[in-house]
Amino acid sequence: MVTPRLARTEKGQAEIVQQHRNLRGKLRTVLFLVDPGKSLDEIRQQAARIGAPDDALAQLLAEGYITELGAAAPAAGGDDAERFRVAQAFMNAAIVDALGIRAFLFTRRLERCASCADLTALLPDYAAALGRKLDPADVDSLVARTRGLLAVA
Repeated sequence: MVTPRLARTEKGQAEIVQQHRNLRGKLRTVLFLVDPGKSLDEIRQQAARIGAPDDALAQLLAEGYITELGAAAPAAGGDDAERFRVAQAFMNAAIVDALGIRAFLFTRRLERCASCADLTALLPDYAAALGRKLDPADVDSLVARTRGLLAVA
């Protein structure tokens, strides 16, 4: 049986890397969750944990931000600079979604980061900040996704 997998299209990748900001709120965060290395069910579960709309994946598919691959495909590794940009943008989107304006000081710290190592060093503070507003399972899911983006074990 073939398990459907989702991947970001060029449009979806550009939305993240170039920070176009065409997507808002939870829909943008769901775009970060899409990874060909994860099953459709895993993505749906993570999207539900962060409070995304039930039709978030359908919206992203309809608007051309993601595509269905059909068979399992390995996740794209990307270079360090791209991994950094994607992880930083994901952390920023997740913290702003969770804390709103209260995320300002943390986002300033994110802006000062220059490498994946800098972002990795922020992970404990990131988890603590998310923990102020989210359930522990949601925090664990977002931190795990961030670690995956940073390729941190």
